[in-house]
Amino acid sequence: MILRSSVFAGICFLLIFPVVVKAQNNSSPYSIIGLGNIENSYFNRYTGMGNAGVALSDSRYINNSNAASLSKLGNHIFTFELSARAQVNAYSGGNLTTINPNSTAPSPTFDVAFCRLSVATKITNKWGSSLGLQPYSTANYNYTANKLVQGSNRNELISQYQGSGGVNQFYWANGYQITKNTSIGVNSSMLFGSLTQTESILSNAVLAGLNTTDNIYLSGAYFNFSIQTKKRLNHAWVSTYGITFSPQTTLHAAYNVFVTDNNSDTLKTDATVNDRFTIPAVVNLGIALIKNDKYTFTVNAQQQNWSNIRGNAFQQVGGPSYQLTNSNKISIGYQNSNKVTNIYGAVYEKSFFQLGLYGGNTYLNVEGQQVTDFGASFGYGRNAKRSSLGYYIALEAGRRGSPNSNVLSENYLNLNIVLSYVDRWYKGKKYY
Repeated sequence: MILRSSVFAGICFLLIFPVVVKAQNNSSPYSIIGLGNIENSYFNRYTGMGNAGVALSDSRYINNSNAASLSKLGNHIFTFELSARAQVNAYSGGNLTTINPNSTAPSPTFDVAFCRLSVATKITNKWGSSLGLQPYSTANYNYTANKLVQGSNRNELISQYQGSGGVNQFYWANGYQITKNTSIGVNSSMLFGSLTQTESILSNAVLAGLNTTDNIYLSGAYFNFSIQTKKRLNHAWVSTYGITFSPQTTLHAAYNVFVTDNNSDTLKTDATVNDRFTIPAVVNLGIALIKNDKYTFTVNAQQQNWSNIRGNAFQQVGGPSYQLTNSNKISIGYQNSNKVTNIYGAVYEKSFFQLGLYGGNTYLNVEGQQVTDFGASFGYGRNAKRSSLGYYIALEAGRRGSPNSNVLSENYLNLNIVLSYVDRWYKGKKYY
């Protein structure tokens, strides 16, 4: 009966699969560049720690930031997790104007999206496995700007730019315990998705109007290799370490171009062209100190080598005002875990509280200034005493931008929610 209920819960979660893909619609003008906004969050229980979870593991919650952690899941259980995010963005700088005559600044944008669906279990005592779907990048923007007429020094035309889409990541992650304190893991993913950009000329100089739509379809395999280990320092303190590495990956990019007028009559169609988009190598390092299995202090460092990528025609679109450059990020997290003993004498985690700080340079250099991203986070989770349900809430507040007033700055507030369901299954004969 318990196994049957686990399968039923899994089917219910998988029914939301199409919604997860279609609901991602996070808004940002920066998403016009490259693949869009590449997600920095893993949408798991470590979001409130600044996403500093590379060196951490849990017996109940799925840590999709390090596949090696799956070997630490509890035996004979299925774990289902569904994550969602509500996001508010406000923009300033960059010579922004508003179409609202009663306002001098653009209004904040609001968005809600399902962000991650994951299922995990232990296949053997040392082998944990997980399937999941989450966004790799998102694109959504709508703005107007002056367009330079070729052969002229004047910006005579006004164009509207609209874009949407993104790249999704469907993954199969596995973690295996090779020694008492060390585990290795591999996350095998398929990246897939599409990006659409439409440029509409609004100037009266083009009487019939002109709409140019670019459709880009991307796909490719993506791998992440990881390791976790721990060492007991004394009777109270344990240190844990984690490393993940994703090698440079090339995605297949097929795109076509449609040009129409305001009457939707096709003026030009370019045949589908095969191209490529390269994702750089990514390294994540983490270290954590845990006292009495209650207090956790952790630090993560990340590096992405975008400046080493050359020769992608698709990646060079956008003009000389920006370029892709190496990115880095430092995250610091703290967690206080409240563990109690139930009526059967077993210890379980009743609740946990988290704080985090993060900061670094993004992969965008705009107007000679590298765009930075700094923020703080807070998290709280609670597991039900008499049921298999758990919930987790994390709040992130940060700023993405530059001191240069000509560069767009984005203030954001993210509310992340993770719902967790755990059920047991029995191996071998069951006795009543």
